[in-house]
Amino acid sequence: MIFQARKSPKENAVMDHRLNIAKECYLGGKIKVVTTDTMPDREIQGTFGVLACRGYNFDNAFYGLIAQALDVNADAILAYRENVAFHPEGERFYSCYGTAVRLKKN
Repeated sequence: MIFQARKSPKENAVMDHRLNIAKECYLGGKIKVVTTDTMPDREIQGTFGVLACRGYNFDNAFYGLIAQALDVNADAILAYRENVAFHPEGERFYSCYGTAVRLKKN
């Protein structure tokens, strides 16, 4: 049996706030997410490493990944990948991962 801790309403509110900020940053173009190993017309200044986020909802996994990148002050996520695992009872489990980087200013 897998145990998952239940979060308090306060912890859920903090997580929802982080995901909303991540969504606004992504949709506003403040952080880029690409599937390639490089960013066109930009040089990489530094690499923070591989980030990963998982969840039963794609939006939570995707924006959770972006929230992690924002936490380390990254400008972009390179080599973005996603995966979906299907549970025999019909549930889906999403995984999103990529490399968080800081880009040189133009």
